[in-house]
Amino acid sequence: MLAPFSHILNAPGRAGFASVPGALPAVGEIPLSLIWAVAILTFGVLLMLCVLMLLRRQGAAEAAGQLPEISTARRGEYLQHLSRLLRAIRAINSLIVAERDGQQLLEKACWSLTTTRGYRMAWIGLLEEGSKRVVPVTQAGFEEGYLDQVRVTWDDSPTGQGPTGRAIRAGEPCIMRDIETDPAYDPWRVQALERGYRSSAALPLRFRGRVLGALNVYSDMPDAFDIEEIGLLQEVADHLAYAYGSIAVEEELRRLKRQLWHAKRVQAVFENAPLAMMVTDGEGNVKYANARMMEHLRGYEALEELVDRVGILDLPMFGSPAVRESVEGVLKEGRPAQFACTAATADGWTRTLTCRGVPVVDEEEGLTETVWLVE
Repeated sequence: MLAPFSHILNAPGRAGFASVPGALPAVGEIPLSLIWAVAILTFGVLLMLCVLMLLRRQGAAEAAGQLPEISTARRGEYLQHLSRLLRAIRAINSLIVAERDGQQLLEKACWSLTTTRGYRMAWIGLLEEGSKRVVPVTQAGFEEGYLDQVRVTWDDSPTGQGPTGRAIRAGEPCIMRDIETDPAYDPWRVQALERGYRSSAALPLRFRGRVLGALNVYSDMPDAFDIEEIGLLQEVADHLAYAYGSIAVEEELRRLKRQLWHAKRVQAVFENAPLAMMVTDGEGNVKYANARMMEHLRGYEALEELVDRVGILDLPMFGSPAVRESVEGVLKEGRPAQFACTAATADGWTRTLTCRGVPVVDEEEGLTETVWLVE
């Protein structure tokens, strides 16, 4: 199950779903899922090319004698560092293409960063809807209860001044070079140092012009993140956000498609019911009536003449004082009622009918709808 779908899909700045298509959206005849997979694969190739270019540039600089005098061991460590980063990027891009569960995607990405790249700890936090809090949704590495004991926000309070809060507000990476000495890390310093965190980087998860949360990685060494690594990590974070957001959109489309299918089934049952049926809103305005009900409502040729134009008490068959009192009891008090009413037949005779009002009451909103059954 994906964590805050509604937050991703219904946040300000996002267009809502105006309608539910019969199938997943497509560009021309190409399915959205195929376009998404090709885009992710392209991103992965670009990321690996970036790392390979860094390795080649390193070798060329060494050959030309343009590097500062450093030990062979130090150069070997740097090359090993880039090689491990390349392996992590390969693993995550393979994961992005294959994984179709949002929560599993984030969990496996953190696991890959800590096992393949060797970060001390990695975690992902998403924005909590209706607040400024960043909620951890997954972590990997040496965490040891750290995320249960700290609070991270993205507001102007002290808990919002760390790398995560600043990265989310700015939509750009934020590096904490030395956790032990940087005053911005005061709210979390003791807990972090106890677990061996000495530096960290926060990368915003950016999706369609919005920030969904942040990817956070920690090292056991101060100043462990250089500019090349931060750039590549941000690319990884962008691809994760794109994949996670796309999965959320696809799941929401499937949910709406199922909802539409059920609605059509209910409408078919409603329309073909042997009883005359009508639905009104909380104010008593007609919202729907089936064909059997229309037979009793003389003077109205089409449903469009009724919906959102006529109230139930405006209909002749509900016009007598006794019937009005029963109808008003349902609408005002939300209590079921059964009563007799009369309706004119096509040949001018009067027919006595039994009507039941069945209110639909929400605990917070009160009466939302009433179903009227006539026989």
